[in-house]
Amino acid sequence: MCTDAPEYAPFGLGTGMLGPMSDNVRFIMRLVGDVAHISTLRRYGLPDGVWREAVRQGRLRRLRRGWYASPAADRDQCHAVTVHGRIGCVSALARFGIWSGETTSLHVQVAQNAARLRPEASASRSDTPGVWHPKVPDRRRRMLRLSTPSAPVVHWRHDPDAANALDWLVSARSALTEAVGCLDPEHAQAAVDSAIAERALSRREVERIVAGAPQRAGLRVDDLCGRLESGVESLFVRRLIRAGYVVEPQFELLDHGRFDGLIEGCLLYEVDGWAHHRSYERFHGDRERTLVAQSFGLPVIRVTAQHVLEDWPTVEAAVARTLADTRTLRSLRSLRGR
Repeated sequence: MCTDAPEYAPFGLGTGMLGPMSDNVRFIMRLVGDVAHISTLRRYGLPDGVWREAVRQGRLRRLRRGWYASPAADRDQCHAVTVHGRIGCVSALARFGIWSGETTSLHVQVAQNAARLRPEASASRSDTPGVWHPKVPDRRRRMLRLSTPSAPVVHWRHDPDAANALDWLVSARSALTEAVGCLDPEHAQAAVDSAIAERALSRREVERIVAGAPQRAGLRVDDLCGRLESGVESLFVRRLIRAGYVVEPQFELLDHGRFDGLIEGCLLYEVDGWAHHRSYERFHGDRERTLVAQSFGLPVIRVTAQHVLEDWPTVEAAVARTLADTRTLRSLRSLRGR
């Protein structure tokens, strides 16, 4: 994911194919994620007179000298720029649709040779939705949580992948490299799984990041990577495996559809996200598959992200009890069959 101008070649401004100048300002700002340095606006071919007029008209906002934001920019973007940094670490992972743990603090990456700033808490409580990296596809755009108004966590480091960063956001590789040392081991592993499953980074890139991660984290790139389709599913499956269960992710039930997975060969599971049932078709389809599974004698356990993150003992107890009941019922049926 790169913001270098050649991919979006400079275009003629004015009343050409992209419309009037005001449309060009809006178009360019969307390409760069709604926050940009003046050098980037110039690289995209935007004349100084155009962006200055946009500022006068309120279509751009000056954050600090040489930095501008559109009305769509969110408070975390603006806060990162005002402390002379970029959104980084776990906060950046979220902008790529990668699992980022449960932190509510803004993480900002600042160059090692920058002045030692004393970032203050953000005073803004804007309701503007969070801005994704502009190249993140819609399928990865679930829910983007902004930080709570507080002083950001500052990471003083050189960005090893600056060529693929936005003006206000580090690259996905830099974000994951920082995050695996910042998150606890369980959530760091979920971020690794998520980065591969979401194809935000190649498997080889993630392997290099894991190889350089602290050994205490115990991170791995294994057969489960790429098969666990969300960070919450990674937590769910890897916790069950650590507890001694055999888990098979992505289980196809003959020709009746795919479930998130199968536990101990007899209990299907689904880990539903917040937006999972936004359409009647998905709601109906899930229940139809559940009916079919039960007709085969396979119970289905459904959990949400909130269950996994906030009430794991209940989830684990439900899995254990359902498995025990299923095995007992199968044993009884086997005896009767004799």
